[in-house]
Amino acid sequence: MSSLVLSDVAFAFPDDTPLFDGLDLAVGPGLTSLVGRNGAGKSTLLRLVAGELRSARGSISVAGEPAGPPTVAYLPQLLADAPAERTLAEELGVGRQLAALARIEAGEGDDDDFARIGDDWSVEERTIALLDDLGLPTEPGRPVVALSGGERTLAAVAGRLLGRPRVLLLDEPTNNLDARARERLFAAVGEFVAGGDRLVLVASHDLELLDSAERTVELRAGGCRVFGGPYSHYRDVIEAEQAAARQSLTGARNDLRAEKRDKVEAQVVLARRQRYGRKMEANKREPKIVMGMRKRQAQESAARYRATHERGVEQAQERMRAADAAIRREELLRVELPDPGLPAGRVVLDVADPVAGRVHLAGPARVRVAGPNGSGKTTLLRRIVGSGSSSGRGGDGSSDGVGDEGVHVPWALLPQDLRVEHPGWSVIDAIRAVRPDAPAEEAHAHAARLLFTGDAGFRRLGDLSGGERLRAALAARLFARPVPQLLILDEPTNNLDLDGVRVLADALAQWRGALLLVTHDDGFCDRVGVDDVITLG
Repeated sequence: MSSLVLSDVAFAFPDDTPLFDGLDLAVGPGLTSLVGRNGAGKSTLLRLVAGELRSARGSISVAGEPAGPPTVAYLPQLLADAPAERTLAEELGVGRQLAALARIEAGEGDDDDFARIGDDWSVEERTIALLDDLGLPTEPGRPVVALSGGERTLAAVAGRLLGRPRVLLLDEPTNNLDARARERLFAAVGEFVAGGDRLVLVASHDLELLDSAERTVELRAGGCRVFGGPYSHYRDVIEAEQAAARQSLTGARNDLRAEKRDKVEAQVVLARRQRYGRKMEANKREPKIVMGMRKRQAQESAARYRATHERGVEQAQERMRAADAAIRREELLRVELPDPGLPAGRVVLDVADPVAGRVHLAGPARVRVAGPNGSGKTTLLRRIVGSGSSSGRGGDGSSDGVGDEGVHVPWALLPQDLRVEHPGWSVIDAIRAVRPDAPAEEAHAHAARLLFTGDAGFRRLGDLSGGERLRAALAARLFARPVPQLLILDEPTNNLDLDGVRVLADALAQWRGALLLVTHDDGFCDRVGVDDVITLG
């Protein structure tokens, strides 16, 4: 059986910040989802299993053998940029096999070609069939650069499946996928696990994918917990546990109040007894030896009385601390975005596009750009800002005439794939690079509004999760002066956990600037308050 087993695994970041210390996990064949807050270590765990990272301690095995290629195949969140000359066949990892097969069929094959083919004489048919199943071009010689972001993701999945691994690791595989592409991905994953003794471990914020899993693994506080069911079952269990924890906390608080009240009442009783004892001693109504004995007994009794009630208070405090520790407080997180000061009637952008037609935004409009993969959504965003790259550096909106074409306000772009240009920089470094003359206190306060509080502001960009990286990029963009009045977001929910999607959506819903948004997430659009849609394709 292709069981994946992690035993006593330890891992720390380069700055020695521990992530896992003694992690144990065992999962069997089928589809298992991996959930947890951004920064909990989902991507790191997948990379450890894939062999891209080495643990400081412990072992990771598949069916009793050390994990790693070719038994394990891994799809990362961000795919490396493809060289212009790379073909689809090379992206799938079958370029050399197909070239060898072509030479053999032409009568020009040598021993190396036959060795490369081995027993896999159906590699070309399998490749074309898989490409067709995934809705991709069935010409293996097509350049990869001609594919959209979603098509590139599906091609990468196809390449992993063609390698026939026993364990498939997927990190946010539905990023950039439209509805049809998601259906094809789900079908391919379902067929893979239905083929027998195979295991898929997927980290995702896609509810439909999470609810198709047979089990759910939650990463939290450096440990993990396995739930026997899909994400909806996991949420039901957590919500029931939290309801019980809140009830326990209420009971513990009531107990603590009662114990403190009893302690006060006991102190009153003791004080009354002590006054009576002093009065009896002053009146000398009993022999001295008897009064001395009574005094010692009273002191011992008082000490026991006080100790009993103090112990009761301490135990009640401990119960309250334990009950309080069981409460999850993720729902308290809130991102605060700076006020852009955008007037309601201000023209934000006015562009005549050859594909989308006239694109006009005024005031704090919220516009979604929708369309299938390959329809040109990202290309439209780049044309609008007049940039052939995705650096994300905003303009100052200096084209101010109402009759002019272009963007008329300060803007910022968050691209689909957030690359880290300076992995050694801290979050604060990235923020201050935008305005080096700004006081350090202002940069730290700004970082805190984007949930980088305290030491979190000094974390290296290269160590951040995908969702944390998005928050850091947003923090840097919004530290500019003037504050951007137009945010252009290309698939902003990529790599966010479900809580992160909610936090970002709520922040954008409260933000009074204009939004131009590309996303496949309908729920995110509803929460943000999209009021218009540009449909391509």
